[in-house]
Amino acid sequence: MAERVQTKRFVTSVLVHDRVGLLRNVTQVVFALDGNIEHIRQTVVSGFFHLIFTSEHPDAVSAEALRNQLIGSLDAEAAVTVLACEELPEPEVNEAPRYVVMTRGMDKPGTILAITTFLGDHAINIEDWVVERDHDAVVYIAKVAIPETIALRQLQSEFREAMSAIGLTAILCHENIFRATNEIGPIKSLLK
Repeated sequence: MAERVQTKRFVTSVLVHDRVGLLRNVTQVVFALDGNIEHIRQTVVSGFFHLIFTSEHPDAVSAEALRNQLIGSLDAEAAVTVLACEELPEPEVNEAPRYVVMTRGMDKPGTILAITTFLGDHAINIEDWVVERDHDAVVYIAKVAIPETIALRQLQSEFREAMSAIGLTAILCHENIFRATNEIGPIKSLLK
C-alpha cells in the first residue's frame, strides 16, 4: 500500500504590471514545486494583473520557497504574498441567497465608502465587486449575500433612498433577475 504524502496548502496573491504570459509563469512555478492549484481568481485593474489562488504542495515546500520562485519568474517589482492555510475556512454566509447591487452616478470621493458602509451595517457580505466607467458616470456592481432574515423589500427601499441621498441611482435584485434582464440569451439557460 502506497504511503500518503503529507501536503501543505497555501493562499497566494500576486500583483504586478500586466503583460502577456503572467498566469502561465505562475502556474509553471506551482507545477515545478509539485503543486496543484485548487481555487483561482485573476483580473486586470487599470493595467495591473492581480491573481489570488490556493495551491496544495508536498510538505517539503515552504511558503518562502513558493514566494521566492514566483518573484524570480515575474518582474522585480511584483508584490507576492504567500500564506499557509492548512484548512480552507468555510464561508460564514455560504447559505445566504445571492443578489446583485448596482449603483450609477458621478464619481466622487466617499461613494464606495457609502455603499460598503450601507451593506456592512446591514450584515450583507460582498462577494464580488466591479467598478466601471460609463461616459461621465461610474457604475458600481457587487454580488452580495443577503441573510434570509432581512426584509428584502424594506432593504431595497432603504438602499435606493440612501444612494439617492448621495446622488446615485440604485437597484438591488436577486442574481437571477439581474442576469435575466442584463444578459442576452434564453431565460431558461439563466436559471441554473
